[in-house]
Amino acid sequence: MKKSMRSKLSLMTLAGSILMASCTTYMEEPVQLQEINDSELLVKPTTSTDPNAKKAVERSYFEKFTNQLTQLDENGQWTAINPIYFPGQGVGNSNHMGKALTFLNQRTDGFGTVGAPVTQFYAKQLEALGIFVDNPEVSSVTTDGKGNSVWFKNIQNIATPASEERIEFKAEVEIIGGTGKFEGATGSATVDGYFNPLNGQGMSTIKGKIVY
Repeated sequence: MKKSMRSKLSLMTLAGSILMASCTTYMEEPVQLQEINDSELLVKPTTSTDPNAKKAVERSYFEKFTNQLTQLDENGQWTAINPIYFPGQGVGNSNHMGKALTFLNQRTDGFGTVGAPVTQFYAKQLEALGIFVDNPEVSSVTTDGKGNSVWFKNIQNIATPASEERIEFKAEVEIIGGTGKFEGATGSATVDGYFNPLNGQGMSTIKGKIVY
């Protein structure tokens, strides 16, 4: 009984971002994509002398995903007792990519969860999509599977139990890079969502600003 409760409490600390595919859909409502506002602010030009070169612009950023999380021990093996890592995958949409996939990883820190390198468990999957993450601070990646991706660094997680089958969470993240059209991207965003601590299923949204 105590082991079971410890496992539930461990899962209840998880406030993952992310992002996460389980080959089944848990979408409860259609994805609402935010339109880019015409008043988007031009924040910095590129250093290129080409007058036609692309200029970096601050834009609204929005994602919505159906998620599947799992719980692993320090050896990467599934466990129901005192898990250390909470990797996950998801499927959904991004207002800059359309249909997208997400990969994430978190670990316990004694108080809750913090971001862990997404490549710890998903390096092969990302590389198969042409994405080579060389920054250990990247804890989640959203990609369209066509060479474009946005990289996130987890800053802070807050989880609030709503019931035995629902944990609501909020997280602050930074955008610290990407690939394709998002190479060198920066920005910040807030993650909101929930998950079921009994099976790891849930949903999440990310809202913020991106510069690329």
